[in-house]
Amino acid sequence: MSFRREWNAATEKPRTSGFEGAWAGTWKSDVNGHHGKLRCVVGPAKNAEGAHDFHYHATWAGFLSGAYRAEHQVTPGRKEFTFTGIHDMPKAVGGRYTYGGTIRGDEFSACYQCAMDKGTFQMQRVK
Repeated sequence: MSFRREWNAATEKPRTSGFEGAWAGTWKSDVNGHHGKLRCVVGPAKNAEGAHDFHYHATWAGFLSGAYRAEHQVTPGRKEFTFTGIHDMPKAVGGRYTYGGTIRGDEFSACYQCAMDKGTFQMQRVK
């Protein structure tokens, strides 16, 4: 499913508890200062081990955008969910990306890193 269709479906549903659903915010590189808008749709569990698809859509350079899907392993905690993941991109844009973050209530905070870059994601739940 395209990101736009998945986003529209997620934002039309009533908000659920937990962390699944639509998120919106920004990303920023710690290496070169590049930044942009970021949206994500977190899908339901794919297995009993806590794998979920995180479908991201990012903008950069003021006019470029792209979407990609990364599988993240989600672990529930007492007050938050933590997640980690790996996603392989073309070498020209950094190769293997690793992710780690937390979701606490309506706040999504994460770090990413690859051979060429590292930075942060900050998002809030879309209501």
